[in-house]
Amino acid sequence: LIGCGVTTGFGAVTNTARIKVGSTVAVIGCGGIGLSAINGAAIAGAGRIIAVDIKGSKLNLAKHFGATDVVNAAETDPVEAVKEMTSGGVEYSFEALGLKKTAEQAFQMLRTSGMATVIGMVPENEVIEISGADLLSDKVLRGSNMGSNAFRVDMPRFVEFYLDGKLKLDEMISRRISLDQINEAFDEMKQGEIARSVIVFN
Repeated sequence: LIGCGVTTGFGAVTNTARIKVGSTVAVIGCGGIGLSAINGAAIAGAGRIIAVDIKGSKLNLAKHFGATDVVNAAETDPVEAVKEMTSGGVEYSFEALGLKKTAEQAFQMLRTSGMATVIGMVPENEVIEISGADLLSDKVLRGSNMGSNAFRVDMPRFVEFYLDGKLKLDEMISRRISLDQINEAFDEMKQGEIARSVIVFN
């Protein structure tokens, strides 16, 4: 969990975007990487963390990872909801799905001088479109590769956070499965109902 999802999501918050204490944050997508971004934002001292997803179960889980507010994108326009909740937009947004639409939404929900970080792997043939006028508002759109990690520094720090009870790894594990259940786990992953399945080798 630490070597992939946590490093990617948590690292995007603290290494790539380097959010400031007390800042407003939105995270789109509450799978393992999104939950790690939420957890990282909480540990980094964000003042408000808004979790966005289309699954109620994921949004409930996001609250345990540090989300102060949730938005169900299946029921409302997430951009308008986030802007209304924050009186104009967040200072930092993180896209953890890898979709053109949600990457664009992450940029659209920023306030002036805000930064949107795309963590998800947007398909190569997709082109993300943004309004040129938004660039006049000092807004930034950037990507993040594996949380801009520095493994020698990050890994011991993540382990310490876990041992101190701050980094929530156990809560991220939805199921422990055997290797012969792997195809079933892939199907569940595609349905988006669970955070992470972990294969246990006996």
